[in-house]
Amino acid sequence: MIKPLLYEGGVSFDQRGSVSYNNKLLLNKVKRFYVVQNKKNNFVRAWHGHKNEAKYIMCIKGRVKVSAVKIKNFKKPNKKSKVYSWIISEKKPSVVYIPPGHANGTKSLLKGTKIFVLSTLSLEKSLKDDFRFVKNFWKI
Repeated sequence: MIKPLLYEGGVSFDQRGSVSYNNKLLLNKVKRFYVVQNKKNNFVRAWHGHKNEAKYIMCIKGRVKVSAVKIKNFKKPNKKSKVYSWIISEKKPSVVYIPPGHANGTKSLLKGTKIFVLSTLSLEKSLKDDFRFVKNFWKI
């Protein structure tokens, strides 16, 4: 089973300034991207799953908690499934990988938080692979 995971980024500093990077992340399967910004701080945007699509989530402004859960049965998901969670921020360009067969959710932790999401399916294919669950089904 492929599990959600964190690709840790880094930041290097010198007299000119800084360079933020993530050299372990390979993006050869990415088809599109989008940016999400919630209107309110501590807003939970959840749960959104896909059987076939994978996502990569990076915080480009602020700080966000990203959670993911494996779904064995999309018609009747298990409330007791293990929830994986990470807190990522703009200060270190880490990326959370959400594999196919998982649902994900986010909670913005600072006002103005923005997340950058990369997807492995076109929008047309993603919409046919889209499953939504109520925001409190699992705890972020």
